[in-house]
Amino acid sequence: MSGWECYRCGFVFEGASPPEECPSCHYYSSIWLQHLGDEPTSVKSFVRKRLLSLDAASSAWQAAKLMRGNNSGSVMVTSGGRVVGIVTERDILYKVAAEDLPASKVLLRKIMSSPVMSVPAETSVSDALKLMERHRIRRLLVTEDGRPVGMVSQRSVIGDSLRVAKPLGELEPPD
Repeated sequence: MSGWECYRCGFVFEGASPPEECPSCHYYSSIWLQHLGDEPTSVKSFVRKRLLSLDAASSAWQAAKLMRGNNSGSVMVTSGGRVVGIVTERDILYKVAAEDLPASKVLLRKIMSSPVMSVPAETSVSDALKLMERHRIRRLLVTEDGRPVGMVSQRSVIGDSLRVAKPLGELEPPD
């Protein structure tokens, strides 16, 4: 029998598949995290270890090119070897393209979000998702001993959870 953890309240449901509504917080969600043992699942299980970075004086065009080449949605912005911000695809779309600005002339320090929110690798997935929801962000820098080790995103957590919850072969065809 499998265990499933509500990402909103941490309630653990024991069963082959999770219910559509959490019996504890009554949140209607098809997103449940596979629960492994007594400890809550940590972000360490979902971290993407490859961090892309560019200096704050780099251009939005360089960031977009780097993200495309690495199939990534974000770039850490650095200054003096320290992470000082983050630029995402959405930042480039909303702050550069939608404003009809030349991407090669817009510096990352002008469009980055700062400071970068981070969590220790031992942070529970539900706590990380709540933090993202509260701050209306989609990514968190993951640290170990105060050093960046990777990134966790809503997409990596939810995407991996959906793959765990129902393998493709078990999905029902549409009517």
